[in-house]
Amino acid sequence: MGKKFWANVTLSVVLGGLFAVAVTSVSSALTPKGLFITEPKPSTEVATLLPKIKLVNYNLSEDPNRMVRAEFIVKNSSEQDIKNLKVLCEFYDPAGNYLDRKTWLLSGKVPAGKTMQHNSDSERYVHSRSSGLKCNLTDFELAKRPSFVLHRVEGGHGAAAEGAGHGAPAHGAPAGH
Repeated sequence: MGKKFWANVTLSVVLGGLFAVAVTSVSSALTPKGLFITEPKPSTEVATLLPKIKLVNYNLSEDPNRMVRAEFIVKNSSEQDIKNLKVLCEFYDPAGNYLDRKTWLLSGKVPAGKTMQHNSDSERYVHSRSSGLKCNLTDFELAKRPSFVLHRVEGGHGAAAEGAGHGAPAHGAPAGH
C-alpha cells in the first residue's frame, strides 16, 4: 500500500462526495413541473398593483399549420397605465397532469381604469396531448409619462409668420428656398 493506492482512495472519496452533492442538488431542483421550473414572481415595482390588474378572459386555439392564436382580455382597475404584460399559460393532459408552459408578452398599453383585448398569432408548439390550460398574469411594467410632448402648429412649418405654411419660406429661410 503505497502512495499510489492512497491517492486513488482519496480521489475516489472526493469524487463520491461530489457525486452525492450533485444528486442532492438536482433532487432539490426537481419540482412537480420539471427540473429547475420555478413559479414566476412579479417585479418589486408592480407587486403592489398586481391585485388590481386582472386577466379577465383568455382563449388559445391552434390551426392545422401549428399557428397558435391567443386572445387575452385584461382589466386595469389601478390608477396607472401599464404595458408589456407577461402572461404564463400552463397546459395539462386530460387527467390534469402538468405537461408544459408557454409565456406571452402583450406589448400593448392598457390605460388606467380600462379593459382591453390583446391578440397574438405566433408559431409555437403546444403539447399535442394537452386538453386543459390555465393562464395567469405574472408581471407588467408601469407606462411612464413621455419625457416630452410634441405640439403641432396649424399650417405646418413656419405657420406663425403671416401667410406661411408648407412650401412658404419659414423664418430666416432664403426667399428662393
